[in-house]
Amino acid sequence: MRSIRYKDTCEILVSEGLLVPADIQAARDHSDETGEHVIESLLRGTPLTETDLARCLCTQHQLPMIPLSSYHRDESLVEALDPEFMWEHGMLPLSKIGAAVLIAVRDVPGPDSLKVIRERLRAEPFLTIASYEELQVEMSRSLKLDEEKKIELDRAVRTRRRGGRPPEPGQQTEGMSSTSSLLESLNDSWENIFEEAEKNVRDGQP
Repeated sequence: MRSIRYKDTCEILVSEGLLVPADIQAARDHSDETGEHVIESLLRGTPLTETDLARCLCTQHQLPMIPLSSYHRDESLVEALDPEFMWEHGMLPLSKIGAAVLIAVRDVPGPDSLKVIRERLRAEPFLTIASYEELQVEMSRSLKLDEEKKIELDRAVRTRRRGGRPPEPGQQTEGMSSTSSLLESLNDSWENIFEEAEKNVRDGQP
């Protein structure tokens, strides 16, 4: 049984010296006003990069990264999930491996989100970190989203975050949102899971 002790992503970024507490508070204030996720605000309003964020999460949570564009995904898994749920939480199912389902995420999701994955996909979620940009591109591809639909989904997410109040006109409405919390464990070893997952990555041959 493997378990991971949860650490808040914002706290991780401060402890690693990538941000200062004032950056976090400013992003939280902006999030309260716009419905944008805190991490999105940090990526847009501070020197934090997607690479910085991904490396931090991989190191702190001992999670791997898999190149999504070269992964043979099981698209039937996407059909079992609500597009708005996937867009809000930044989660893209990749494949089932035994009793596990490999999920690409941009941040470690909360227990409620993981519960939905278990119930809808009938498998225990195992996580791999992906950059915001790559995940957004691949989610758009899997969900067949055009720019108008992406804006519509993002507006719905922000409206819910603001207690039913839609974003003000002129507020940025692109991007995804997510939550952070405890990663559940699985009896199978990570080595076996990702050894099997690697078989689904294309070798670059036509």
